[in-house]
Amino acid sequence: MTAGPGVQMGASAPTTNDTGKPALRENRDFIAVLLGHGVSALGDAVSFTAIPLLVLLLTGSGLAMGIVGVLQTVPDLVVGVIAGVYADRWDRRRIMILADLGRAILTALVPLSFLLGGPTIVVLLLVVGPINILRVFFLAAYTAAVPNLVGRKQIGAATSAFEAVYALGFIIGPAVAGVLTVLIGPALTLGLDSASFAASTVALFAVSRPLSSSSHLDDRRLLAEVRAGIAFIRHHPILRLAVGLWSLYTILLAAWPAVILFYLTVDRGLGSDAFGLVVTAYGAGALAGSAVAARTVRQALGPPILLGAASVGALTIVTASQDSVPILMALTFLAGIGDLLIIVGYATLRATVTPDNLLGRVSSTSRTLSVGGQSLGFLVAGLLLDRLGGTATLALIGIAVLAVAGSFALAAPLRRATAPATAT
Repeated sequence: MTAGPGVQMGASAPTTNDTGKPALRENRDFIAVLLGHGVSALGDAVSFTAIPLLVLLLTGSGLAMGIVGVLQTVPDLVVGVIAGVYADRWDRRRIMILADLGRAILTALVPLSFLLGGPTIVVLLLVVGPINILRVFFLAAYTAAVPNLVGRKQIGAATSAFEAVYALGFIIGPAVAGVLTVLIGPALTLGLDSASFAASTVALFAVSRPLSSSSHLDDRRLLAEVRAGIAFIRHHPILRLAVGLWSLYTILLAAWPAVILFYLTVDRGLGSDAFGLVVTAYGAGALAGSAVAARTVRQALGPPILLGAASVGALTIVTASQDSVPILMALTFLAGIGDLLIIVGYATLRATVTPDNLLGRVSSTSRTLSVGGQSLGFLVAGLLLDRLGGTATLALIGIAVLAVAGSFALAAPLRRATAPATAT
């Protein structure tokens, strides 16, 4: 990393690629977003660990964890495509700043309620929806902004870098959350996530590069603009397959945190520290996977996507038969690598085939299908946990993911998908 353009090794100008954008290591705006993303990822990892523990501690119910999961994902279904329209209309940087600031304030209400002796679970249920509405708007703006931030030729490398810092957060975060939940409890631990949103807000203020589409959309044609994003996906022979695979994959794995927590603590009788170790192993695998994806996801996009999905399904099935924490950590580490292959491959494919003025709508339409559909995944998983237990639920998830990957592997257009050679 250098201090800025034109200062490395006496160079007179920053290194650029064929997009005209500076190389990632010399792109100050990219570095600012990456640092903010890294701090926020640490907070996300803490919440990822602390929220299921908090709900299980307060209710003792797998169904209750499923309901919280539904509240986290319903906003994607309700406002997802609308958020995409506004990400293509409005200043994307401003949307990201306001969304992070709002999430910092709302998340802080949970530990504040605990300190004041309030009904913490009620507060959590009340704020989780608005927090995730803001998340939907943030992600719509963020995913649409990446090509403007780094140039289309560097989308794969940039996505790998973002996922690497996110994975690093999941290596450190669960361990931090595990210690903090023992010392101060899961409710107060969520204060760290609030602070991370505030830090991300500050980092975004340092971005000077325009991140928005140059097109001006007609405010009177909201539904027509929504339909344009949907139509682009429907008529694109490769993108519609990729969106279908990604949606089913994320829906099936939506409840993985709750299921693995239930499996470890209830079925196997292990402590919450085992959950933290398994999540940390996933983070380590995702970090390794980001490096693998940076090398693998360049021209060929279909094979990494399909391989990633199939490997996660197979590893999840094997996980359901294990009670050794080291073995579970090894399996989850490998699943983290597979997960990153599909994440980076899918994000690169979607961004490289979509025009800039449709990026917000296409990404949000995809998210509406995938994350919005996760509400069903959470509910079904919650019911299965209470009826069948964690072992059977985990195995069924793995079988379903493997079946989906195998089915889409039969589609030649997706199997042969490559990055467009002329993407600019």
